[in-house]
Amino acid sequence: MPSASATPPSGESLHSGMLPADRCSPDAPAIDFGRYPIDQRGSPAYASLLEEARSSLKRDSCCRLPGFLTPSGIREVQAECAEPAKRARSNQVGRAVNCYYGDPDSSLPASHPHNHMFERQFGVIRDDMIAPGATLRAVYDNASLMRFVADVLGRDRIYQSRDAYQALTVNVMHDGDSLHWHFDCNACAITLGVQEPEAGGDLEFLPNIGRDNHADIEAVIHERADRPPSHAYRTEEGALIFFCGGESLHRVQTVRGERVRLVAALQYHHTDDAFDPPEMTERIYGVPVSEHLGPKAPADA
Repeated sequence: MPSASATPPSGESLHSGMLPADRCSPDAPAIDFGRYPIDQRGSPAYASLLEEARSSLKRDSCCRLPGFLTPSGIREVQAECAEPAKRARSNQVGRAVNCYYGDPDSSLPASHPHNHMFERQFGVIRDDMIAPGATLRAVYDNASLMRFVADVLGRDRIYQSRDAYQALTVNVMHDGDSLHWHFDCNACAITLGVQEPEAGGDLEFLPNIGRDNHADIEAVIHERADRPPSHAYRTEEGALIFFCGGESLHRVQTVRGERVRLVAALQYHHTDDAFDPPEMTERIYGVPVSEHLGPKAPADA
């Protein structure tokens, strides 16, 4: 298998040379608005940041904003995740999915991507395990962040997921854990680095390989020598990342060391009706259909 480069050739993180300023918002004090003026929509600084983010996402299929959270904000989120992470440890182990999170297809060859099942080797802090007043939830709920995400994606408006279990989650990865090759269910994933491991845990991806490019996908998931080259990046603590995971096959490489890798996923969608059926929630998260909470209320309810 070809080794992954440390970062895409033109994938430098944005604003890496800027110094944080001491400015925050009462509804999301963890966000460094001085470094990233997402609350100043219409200003030259906002326009510059937006252009850089859009360009990076278009060029590299990812955009990284290091230091999006303040140092104190990072510490708060880490502290919030400590106890739930213990309860979530390895709660995905024993569950098998393909790279599309769909069902196998018996009409296709066994080697086909739809029929290659991966054993999940990590844990997940689900949305229902995150307190209503948590700092992480305040970041997810922040109106300025939601407007900025919509602007980066070229949408008039975006909505939070209405899924009671995966709207806001944190992947928990201990020594030896990894996350299999997969595509995301939405076109662009928004993640937030919470805690870096001692080693490993890089996100390896093939930008815009395409969900229907079965030949190349098969070469990748079966580790063939003719597989296309990949890139990788490390999810830094406090970094906000836009990633075109809907068409870019990706995985998290094996984590090494005693320090747990924690990465939050902030689920935003183009419509206000995004939630999984109870059957999928049971398959992915182990919540019995009979105990499913149902979708959250619509945004404008």
